Amino acid sequence: MIEFERALEEVLRRTRRLDIESLSLKEAIGSVLAEDVKSKFDIPSFHKSAMDGYAVCAKDIESAPVDLKCVGEIPAGRFYPGKVKKGECVKIMTGSPLPEGADSVVMIEFTESSPPSFILPRKGGGGEESEVLPLDGSETPGDRWGCNLVRILHRVSKGENVCLKGEDIKKGKIVLKKGTVIRAPEVAVLAILGRAKIRGYRRPKASILCTGDELIEPGHRLLKFSHIYNSNGPMLRSLLSSMNIENQYLGIAKDKEEDLREKMKKGLKDDLLILSGGVSMGDYDLVPKVLRSCGVKIIFHKVSIKPGKPILFGLRGRNLIFGVPGNPVSTYLTFLILIKPAIEKMIGKKISLEIVKGIIKTDFRQKPGKRKHFLPVDVKMKHNERQIFPVKTYHGSADIASLLPANGFMVVDADVSFLKKNSKVDIILW
Repeated sequence: MIEFERALEEVLRRTRRLDIESLSLKEAIGSVLAEDVKSKFDIPSFHKSAMDGYAVCAKDIESAPVDLKCVGEIPAGRFYPGKVKKGECVKIMTGSPLPEGADSVVMIEFTESSPPSFILPRKGGGGEESEVLPLDGSETPGDRWGCNLVRILHRVSKGENVCLKGEDIKKGKIVLKKGTVIRAPEVAVLAILGRAKIRGYRRPKASILCTGDELIEPGHRLLKFSHIYNSNGPMLRSLLSSMNIENQYLGIAKDKEEDLREKMKKGLKDDLLILSGGVSMGDYDLVPKVLRSCGVKIIFHKVSIKPGKPILFGLRGRNLIFGVPGNPVSTYLTFLILIKPAIEKMIGKKISLEIVKGIIKTDFRQKPGKRKHFLPVDVKMKHNERQIFPVKTYHGSADIASLLPANGFMVVDADVSFLKKNSKVDIILW
């Protein structure tokens, strides 16, 4: 039996980072970048409008309200080929390029516009006698002075409502560093950079095999009084899926060498095989023996932790094999402190396992033993400190319901029998 720290060291030392592969954006989520990603252009790649409104020169509207001549329109995806002159403006949509000569955008809510028209004096008349001639369809408002006047109701400062070229990302900048975990925001950034593929570390393929004549899958009728529903299979699948790890469930192997070996051989083809149950010292705990017969080198079997003592770790080539105890709290704990760190190393991710300090808010007693004790606790942040409340209803490693109110494990050394209220303690957060 080895100490927990030594077990973790052995697991990480013998775990190899997987190969680098090309991944599409659809496949990339949850992967770890194996390269730095630089931008080949500025983002935005041009000065653009942040609002629907009118592109103006701020100096022209310092005395707003003021009327400007609208000389064109820029829908999204288009640009204005001319230059905005003094006294002019251009209607512009969000995201469209700012035209030359303009330096600001007035929100459309702060403007009033008249329909396209041209005002001429009546023949033989003058003064206020006039007639309105509509545009004939072949002309734009900019073809005639006085047409389509826009009243600007409020002044704006230079650069207002404008996204400047390169203000988000500069050309040549490293946007995503090697080792970055790809989430949805990273996928969006890669897309805006024009990247359809990335180079990332391959994620392992994993298999899960549960063992035990007493197990029945959820959804089936319990055939005997001694049967129990299999909780470890669904839990392990969920834990792997939460890490975006592809996994296959091999079902339940009976406590017979032939059945165990047949199902085990399928899982040994994958990068990672997790076996639940069959690793203790009972007459029907056949996993270590059958693993050896399949060419697995067992690195350690039994770790000085409570719960989870019977855990087994082995190798076949570069493939990792973990045998976890059948009690579900043991399974959850050993996944958290040994299997998850191994997976993180395989995919090039920083190891997330961390033991931090908290303040226990009640007296705690336990019978001293020979193993480091991991107890479910509820951790609350209050007054800038982690306050620790041990789960009162914890009945041992079979009591999976005790994890429902918990969000961490308190780590207590084997020889500690009493912790006084407000003592500092070690914790592992989930």
